[in-house]
Amino acid sequence: MKSLIKIILFSSLIYSTNSLAVEVTPLAGFRSGGEFIDTVTDKRHSVGSSNVYGLILGWPYERDKMIEVYYSHQSSDLESVDVEIPTVASTTDIPLTIDYLHFGGTAPITDEDYLKTFVSGGLGFTYLSPDLTGLQSDLRASFSIGVGLKWPITKNVALRLETRGLATLFNSNTALFCNGGCSLTVNGSLFWQGEVFAGLAVRF
Repeated sequence: MKSLIKIILFSSLIYSTNSLAVEVTPLAGFRSGGEFIDTVTDKRHSVGSSNVYGLILGWPYERDKMIEVYYSHQSSDLESVDVEIPTVASTTDIPLTIDYLHFGGTAPITDEDYLKTFVSGGLGFTYLSPDLTGLQSDLRASFSIGVGLKWPITKNVALRLETRGLATLFNSNTALFCNGGCSLTVNGSLFWQGEVFAGLAVRF
C-alpha cells in the first residue's frame, strides 16, 4: 500500500512539473489584408502586405492544451491617405506599425505522436502606430482565431506552423490617428488581417 502511494505521489509530481513547463516560440511569417473605408471621402485605404515577427509564450494546463500569450509586429504602409497636418498637406502613404497582444491558447484537433494539429485563439489588443509627425497612435480591442500544427523534432523542440485571422474592433464612424485633427473616419466595425507564420517551439 505504501509503495502504491509513493508511485501515485511520484506520478503526480511528474505531471505537476510538466504542467508548469514553459514553451517559447519565436515566430516569423507574412501578413496581408486590412482595409479602412473613410466615411468622409468614401475612399478605401489598404494596408500593404508585409513580413511579421513575434513571440508566443505557452503553459500546458491539460493534455495537449496550452494557455498562451501571443505577440506579433508588422511594419507596413497605409496607402493613399489625405493628410492635413503642417508637415504634410496632401495624399500620402502613411508608414504604419501594427502590434497584436493576445491572451488565449490552443486545443488539439488530433493527438498523433508524429504530428499534432490544433485550433488557436485569443483576445487582447491591437496597437496601430503611424510613423508620421502630427499623427497619434490608437489602441483597440481585438481577437484572433487560427489552425496550426506542431511537428516534434526532439522531446522538447517542435516546428510550429500556423495561420491566423485577426480582427480589430471599431465603432461605426470611429476617428483614427487624431491629434488636433483626424486623418480617417472609419465606417465599419471590424478591421481584418490574415497571416501565416512558422516558429520553433522550445519547451523548458
